[in-house]
Amino acid sequence: MLKKRIGIVMYQTSKSKGQELVAQRMTREFINLGHEAYLITSVYNDGVKMISRENLKELGGYAFSEDNELGIPVIRVDSYIAKWPPRRIIFRDFISTLEKIVEKFQLDVLITHSTLWNGPEEVAKFVEWRRYMKNIGGYCDPLVFCHMSHFQEPSAKRYSLTERSFRVAWNKLTLPQIFSTANLVLVVTPLERAAKLKMGAKPEQLFLYPCGVDDKNFLPYANVESTIFDRRRIKKDAKIISYFGSIEERKNPFAVLKVAELLKDRKDIHFVLAGKGDSAYARKVIKTAKGLRNVSYFGELDNAKKISLMKSSYANLLLSRSEALGITQLEFMYWGVPVITSAIGGQAWLIRNKMDGIHVNGPDDITGAAAAVTELVNSPKLRRKLSTNATERAMNMTVSKFTAELDKALTEELIKERGLTELPTEARITIADPENVLKSWSSGSWGVIATARRIFIKRGLISMKVTEIPYSIISSIEYMRRYSWKTLLVGSSLSLIFLVQLSIQPIFSRELIARISQVASFLPSSIVGAFLNLLPVLPLTIATLAFAFLARTGYILRGPGLDPVYLPRQFKDAVAFIRTSQNQRAKQHAEVTVRQLDDRNLRNKVIEL
Repeated sequence: MLKKRIGIVMYQTSKSKGQELVAQRMTREFINLGHEAYLITSVYNDGVKMISRENLKELGGYAFSEDNELGIPVIRVDSYIAKWPPRRIIFRDFISTLEKIVEKFQLDVLITHSTLWNGPEEVAKFVEWRRYMKNIGGYCDPLVFCHMSHFQEPSAKRYSLTERSFRVAWNKLTLPQIFSTANLVLVVTPLERAAKLKMGAKPEQLFLYPCGVDDKNFLPYANVESTIFDRRRIKKDAKIISYFGSIEERKNPFAVLKVAELLKDRKDIHFVLAGKGDSAYARKVIKTAKGLRNVSYFGELDNAKKISLMKSSYANLLLSRSEALGITQLEFMYWGVPVITSAIGGQAWLIRNKMDGIHVNGPDDITGAAAAVTELVNSPKLRRKLSTNATERAMNMTVSKFTAELDKALTEELIKERGLTELPTEARITIADPENVLKSWSSGSWGVIATARRIFIKRGLISMKVTEIPYSIISSIEYMRRYSWKTLLVGSSLSLIFLVQLSIQPIFSRELIARISQVASFLPSSIVGAFLNLLPVLPLTIATLAFAFLARTGYILRGPGLDPVYLPRQFKDAVAFIRTSQNQRAKQHAEVTVRQLDDRNLRNKVIEL
């Protein structure tokens, strides 16, 4: 596994909002896979400021902490709530801050989330800037950049004309810029994939990542009792139809109350609403819910109570006006709860009609939703079928599975960005941390590849041998010329002896000469004559060829524990690169030593004072 350092960029943190939860779960899952991952976000959590701007300035522009509540490392940057576009948070001076963060935490992957805010656009500019700087001779570690829009169509039913047109403009102007820079574009459904292709994304960029059920986070609550936690107004044998999510217009919870109003005479059905909301719309929903005898409102729930609600539910009802996917619905399905849905956006793909749940005709189909609830309650057989299918589908859509697949795709992109494709597979798969291929040289069957830490010397075409040498163990470089003079001398001597014809008879026995003559009698006399004429110079010819083959001019790399490694003279540029790298390392080491001495002297002076 190629270990990565990943920055996941989202405009705020949250305990309940879908896009924020996806970013937080992605961070957690990459850590579970053995990588270093950080959530880069604003100073806000669910719209509440967590740290002041003055404190951020004192800390150098960003604040890093291990967030115990979220269970992940969080880097918060200077930001403000925008007046436009609505419901968005904007990062201040983000490129400058991001440069510091990337250098401090040695990030090699950046993943941005959501749209209509400056994070994705600024990261795209930052990545493109570094790539161009590297192309014109500056040195920057390459970065892999991914973007996840959580895309939703700018619907006229949900957005005003002004906001809808602004979203269309953002999609036309900013998304193509992101597509041109991003290595991967993460989509949550095949429907979004088709939309992104129309917008200009390349097919090879698009990667299906529905995030999925946070199955590992569910394990501590596996034994939570499947009973509702407050039955003061709920009959023991009543079938619970639940809504869980933020109380906002997009989610359309008021429609759930209208369904409850239609079914108020069914004593065997009870509706439960749970979720946070503090807007005028939310207050209206909560007031109306408290006025209905067959409805209970429980507010925001922690994980244990949320899972208790899911296990207690007979069905989940969502009549949302806009939905990229619906992670909450996938969680209900995980616990075997069928979903009755408006089938808007990603819901139409996630929940299969009459297989995992029931589709109604949009968010305003109150009558159809009431009929679907009635059908499920009246037909336990249908409910069992949908429950079994829902569980099976959700079990195959977990965050751990999708993130592991994304990790493989990121590895491939990182290998391409870092130039590691030039390394033989056998050497590449042993590298744990990403390295950059800075230079490569080749000559004949030889090749040399230099990364920031070591060189790889490969020899041979079919049967290849690869030698890996860290710069730190190369203690000396020997310049050599080696010729096999003995071989040439022996060949010359033999040729000289053959030229002295009178000496041939004493050297070779009569019996051997007789056998040679017997064999030669079967050959044409012209061939025998040519052989005898060439015989005196044959040893010299063979010796000359051997002399040329064995002759070596080049360089020998030596070091403690390192067998001498030869490099042909054609690799003089590679040797020069090694020397330069060693000089830079020595300079950096000297600078660190000087700083340490200065710090020590400063501490001693403070102690003396």
